Amino acid sequence: MAERTRTTSGFDLDGVRTNLRLLAFTLFIGSVAGMGAFMSVKHTLMPLGVSQTWAYVVIVLGGAYNHLLARDLTESITLALGSFLVGLAFHVAMWIAPLWLLPYPPLARDVLLPKMLGQAIAGALFTYLVTFYGAYFATALVGGYLEG
Repeated sequence: MAERTRTTSGFDLDGVRTNLRLLAFTLFIGSVAGMGAFMSVKHTLMPLGVSQTWAYVVIVLGGAYNHLLARDLTESITLALGSFLVGLAFHVAMWIAPLWLLPYPPLARDVLLPKMLGQAIAGALFTYLVTFYGAYFATALVGGYLEG
């Protein structure tokens, strides 16, 4: 039986699919981990009956899923860097969002914005960075040990 030959246009869809997959994972993991980071720092906004530990669990899962959902180590590192930056952007955006959602005068926004940005970044560095990358590196270490 003759084999069917496939005509191609020279355009490779595998690279596009891989990039779209990485983008989707980066946006999803980063946004969820960033929301967890925001809720861990602003624990007074947590619903009643939910402890601050659950916010840390969300951040840890975000860090671990970066390595678990990647096909290889290069993808894993790309996902970890991208989703951390997306999560940091979500964290900072949620922190300063009240300046535009509530009726603040423009002068008050100008005065409060630098202070709130400093608080958001300082809060993210101690909780989000350590928790996220701690879980990521632990998962990469255990995954590397089990594969090798």
